[in-house]
Amino acid sequence: MRYHFKLDGLSSADADRLLSIEAAMLNGRTRLAVFDLKNLNVFSSQDPEKAKAFVSSRLGAYLMEPLESLLAATGLDLLSLYHAVRGVPVILTARPQ
Repeated sequence: MRYHFKLDGLSSADADRLLSIEAAMLNGRTRLAVFDLKNLNVFSSQDPEKAKAFVSSRLGAYLMEPLESLLAATGLDLLSLYHAVRGVPVILTARPQ
């Protein structure tokens, strides 16, 4: 499954952040992990460790491993990544070059 974030109407900073996330999604497991993360209802007012435990319980080890690699590659923490991708529509076509 290849998808891209819809960037229309976003600030340049938000668009750049999403493009960096897209660039770091190198395989299908990483894309699936981000897609599943954006569809969770993570309470961002929680302690970051509780939020990570919640996400881990929902995604499982199979998807947490690539998600943690993505976090390392982008330099974002879990809640920052969640806030960046939640509510952003995705496009299931190739990005125009």
